[in-house]
Amino acid sequence: METLTTAQAAFVLGEPLESFKKVVERSPVKPHLVTRGGRRIRQFGTAELVFLHAYDELKQAFTPKTQSELYNALRTTLQGRHEKVVVFGNHRYDISSHVRDVAKKVKELDRLNAHIDSSGKEAFIRGTKIEAHRIAALLDAGVSVRQVQQDYPSLAESQIIAAKIYAEANPKAGRPYPKKTAKAAMREADLSALDDLD
Repeated sequence: METLTTAQAAFVLGEPLESFKKVVERSPVKPHLVTRGGRRIRQFGTAELVFLHAYDELKQAFTPKTQSELYNALRTTLQGRHEKVVVFGNHRYDISSHVRDVAKKVKELDRLNAHIDSSGKEAFIRGTKIEAHRIAALLDAGVSVRQVQQDYPSLAESQIIAAKIYAEANPKAGRPYPKKTAKAAMREADLSALDDLD
């Protein structure tokens, strides 16, 4: 598995982004830092995802020191292998359910990302000329999926969700997109003054 951004990792673990960031700060996990587009971005590998998936369970079962030992053992154990049990010190920890759940969500993320064509300067919803970040901006502004579909009837719900996840995982630099569509702005505009032009 390739590494995932913070937003992608939050999606895989089913956590809201902000609460996921707090969990990462409290845990012994040390994501890889890479520079992309002039920004330092955290990258999460399999060991980080499996550990964080199990973190609630681990907090109750192990001391912080033992958690760190487990995390380090995971980093060594999961390098290219699919182990079911991690052995560290005097402990054995069954990770099979966590590995399975993480792998399932990573596949779902890959399926969603297949809806996005990011080969050019802009990321478009595959098969359209609609920017993924434009749709994500609408959703971020509180526009529902159904409302987006009213203004973009060619989009399926899965494409809209994929655009949001893609945009969260790949923030766009520069000028933000509008928070409403042109069609919505026209519907909301008071055009009654134009009636007097007859």
